[in-house]
Amino acid sequence: MTQLNMTEVAKRLDGANIPLTIADATRPDMPLCYVNPAFCNATGYDSEQVIGKNCRFLQGDLDNDTARLKMRRGLAQRTGFQVVFRNKRADGSTFDNLVIIEPLTDAEGELLYVVGSQFVLKEGMQAEQANSAGQGIVREIDKLLQLNERLRATSRQALARSMAASVKLWLER
Repeated sequence: MTQLNMTEVAKRLDGANIPLTIADATRPDMPLCYVNPAFCNATGYDSEQVIGKNCRFLQGDLDNDTARLKMRRGLAQRTGFQVVFRNKRADGSTFDNLVIIEPLTDAEGELLYVVGSQFVLKEGMQAEQANSAGQGIVREIDKLLQLNERLRATSRQALARSMAASVKLWLER
């Protein structure tokens, strides 16, 4: 995997309704290198205020020891995971945040980037409910990705058949 082109990333992800972040795992303390407008809306911070910082700043002085431990373990394993954090917005108000993490590695397994999708939880939602909902979201995303791959394969087959038919027609002239 090569360096991410943040201009290209922004073009593709800025319109997403889900708050998204990308942290650069090759730099000390994994600073954010991208946040989309939905993230800014959810947290109250402008992108200029957060780029270059570790997302940990959202936790302030709140107790997130269990969530932090789960985050460290998930990143060490280089696998996707989810965790619920208690965070603070720019205005000081708190919110519970289900974070779905997808580590991006190179061919050798070196961690390059960490992509986070955040879901602000409804007031009173328990962590167990959030985790269950998050697992459902991940399953749905996986289904969509599998469908996308099947559609790509079908499109390639249709294109190959069309090209073969065109060549056949041309040869029969």
